[in-house]
Amino acid sequence: MIDASNSSESTPLNAPKPALSGALIVEKPEGLSSAQVVSQLKHALIQSGYTDKKIRIGHGGTLDPFATGVLIILFGEATKLADPYLHSIKTYTGIIQLGVKMDTADHTGTVLQTKPIPSITTKEWQALADTFVQQEYWQTPPMYSAKKKDGIALYALARQGKEIQREAIQKKISKFFVELRENTLSFQVECESGTYVRTIAEDLAEKGHTLAHLKVLRRTKSSDCGDTESLSLEAIKTALAQKVPLETLRAYRALNSLATHLPSLSLTEEEAQDILHGKLKTIAALCERASGKWSDELHAPRYCLVKTSNHLVALLSKTDGQPYRLQRVIHG
Repeated sequence: MIDASNSSESTPLNAPKPALSGALIVEKPEGLSSAQVVSQLKHALIQSGYTDKKIRIGHGGTLDPFATGVLIILFGEATKLADPYLHSIKTYTGIIQLGVKMDTADHTGTVLQTKPIPSITTKEWQALADTFVQQEYWQTPPMYSAKKKDGIALYALARQGKEIQREAIQKKISKFFVELRENTLSFQVECESGTYVRTIAEDLAEKGHTLAHLKVLRRTKSSDCGDTESLSLEAIKTALAQKVPLETLRAYRALNSLATHLPSLSLTEEEAQDILHGKLKTIAALCERASGKWSDELHAPRYCLVKTSNHLVALLSKTDGQPYRLQRVIHG
């Protein structure tokens, strides 16, 4: 259902096309890649007259083709916020099929091996799941992933029947709940970016002395964007074709309301103009201010928004052991 008002009275946008910035929170369907969703929405925005072919558009964190759920599509100046959305906390729900290992670690692959499922209760499975939260968790990326080896994506090597050694990476799992249902486990997991939920399923099964793969995976939240505001891809495309004003769509987020999960620094309008015009003295002072505010390296946020009372101005970022730097100037 499209959450819009007065859509029947809306008229096509007049030329010249306005600059378009913001986000659409899409409920990604199964079977499409994240890049295909981006491509379809870009086409819909252009064909419906909302913008021209020069629009910048991207997403805030990939979902596998078999997965569904929240996919943040950013366009215009909002694409400058892609990194903090990519490197943010994600929440997923789904179903783990026990007893069967697939080459892709999900239901789209080929069966590699089967193994009996032990008589373990939900309480015992939950105790195993708790160890992912309570202890350090080191995860080996799956071969069917976009990670690269010598410039070649692992999934491309996997499709050639090749398997190479991968380095385990420590990942933070903040929540992990499971419930046993016959030969499956329904679950909810909250984890940091870059975590492979398929691998979590396999690693949990290993702790229970069996095998597993993902039968269902759905992202319910990506940082400050959740499924309570998302709309299906088809509903959004239909709304765009009908020239429904973006601001009336439940799934639309204006530029200035994005990235609310990030800490921020406030500027005066005069300071904001200095930043927008590239005045190095003001920029240096701003970065020094951020580095001073978050001097504790362990608790310093990776990204920081800079804004006035009315609009976003810039994005600051830092890497370990380095002071903050100006990553992006945002023209709102």
